[in-house]
Amino acid sequence: MGCRHTIVLSLVAMTLAGAVATSRADGTDPLLPSELAAGDDALPIPLPPVDASFLPTSVIEPLESLDPGGAEGNDGLTVPLPPVAPRGGRRDGQRGPPVSLGAFWAPAASVSGQPAGLAMNAQFARVGVPLVRPAEGAPLWIGIGRFGRLELATTARLPDTGAEIPDDLWVVETGLTHVRPLDGGTTVGGTVLVGTASDRPFAAFRDLTLMAILFATRPAANERDEWSASLFYSPTSQLPYPLPGLAYVWRPSEAFEAKLGLPAGFEWRPDDDWSLSVGFTPLVNGTAVLRRRLGGGFSAVALWRTDTETFLLADRVVDAERFYVFNQRVSVGVERLLARGFALEATADYLFDRTLFQGTSFFSGRTDVVAVAPGAGLTLQLLWRR
Repeated sequence: MGCRHTIVLSLVAMTLAGAVATSRADGTDPLLPSELAAGDDALPIPLPPVDASFLPTSVIEPLESLDPGGAEGNDGLTVPLPPVAPRGGRRDGQRGPPVSLGAFWAPAASVSGQPAGLAMNAQFARVGVPLVRPAEGAPLWIGIGRFGRLELATTARLPDTGAEIPDDLWVVETGLTHVRPLDGGTTVGGTVLVGTASDRPFAAFRDLTLMAILFATRPAANERDEWSASLFYSPTSQLPYPLPGLAYVWRPSEAFEAKLGLPAGFEWRPDDDWSLSVGFTPLVNGTAVLRRRLGGGFSAVALWRTDTETFLLADRVVDAERFYVFNQRVSVGVERLLARGFALEATADYLFDRTLFQGTSFFSGRTDVVAVAPGAGLTLQLLWRR
């Protein structure tokens, strides 16, 4: 079964605080490099300029489990994170752009135990738009959405049921993020996304998806660090139960920040040219990104991450059963800064630990396990940071 060519135009995904990625004084390199996807320079959506320095970075820490970074059709369906400068500190960390679109392709790799190969291609898009003009001290409302299509081109079958592997898997979701600053530097908020993740979008009510997050941050006693608490719930996540989070955000200097707790991770920026970011959220979601500014508008990037996508197949017999697509990857590539806030990034990817399976949870009761051999991939993405 060959890969079909598909053109997908859509507005989709997420950004908090419509923050603006600024440039260096010479106009060559942005101060906010990102790992997330893109693809169509015909968008700019006119987001208003925002001074988001009053919002702490840890406002969005509870969301990091939603997007381990990078782009590709499979994990590119996840939600991006926004660029937000923290209170009282320099921060050019890697958050998501207001608009991102992209595509991923991996040639056929052999399927274990079957005389077949499996190829993948995908397209995705994401956007976040302020619904009211952001202002310091005022509540923030962001309309968000995402869209993605993943094609699995193969003649292999699910070994236990004998069913065909779905040709196309879709994610179509929309929702709202709200952030509200309170007295004393405390910030509270939440995000809700609803939609579908299925081989036949919106085929039935049982195929609808939900993702909800509540989060709050409070300055620590030293007014430099912060406490961050969250509650995350999604029936299609690796843990389909309400998942609490609590972390202490430690900032010993402007160059280093660590999240001690869950989610966990750190970001180190020894100077304007180097950055290293590492993150982990339960139970097997991880990412590590190393970036080097090369000058002349170019940056080099190397990353590792895990990708998990979960879908509700329209013809499943058991309502609670999910279809999972999982892999790990390492990638190296280059990003080129374009005009008017656009950046083009291309990476060569190596995918391994690739598995498709069904089950009522990610960790138990697996059936129809399809193991795919390691293989190469290519990602091309266009980012608009404004």
